Amino acid sequence: MTEAATPAKPGFIPPREPLYDWGLPVSAQEDLFNDGSHPHAAPGAILAPKGTPGIIIRIGRSEEGNLPVYLVEFPGGTVVGCLEEEIAPSDGSRRGTPGVLA
Repeated sequence: MTEAATPAKPGFIPPREPLYDWGLPVSAQEDLFNDGSHPHAAPGAILAPKGTPGIIIRIGRSEEGNLPVYLVEFPGGTVVGCLEEEIAPSDGSRRGTPGVLA
């Protein structure tokens, strides 16, 4: 007699570890626009054009998806919350893979 397949129960999914650390010099990989959360700029205004250098000053998590969010300080003191695909190390180093030690 075989057991019928039972649907998987929802379980805890651990948060994804950040690929980058605070203090890392990065650059914007695309134009970063104000989504309305930046109080000193009009909604839709460009906060950091593609290629702008910055430094990661803090790492947090998004409420949806529990993904890493990087607070990056760009020239002029503009601080923008960025996802991993929106930034890259300024030194051109290759991105890591979550959960894989290289």
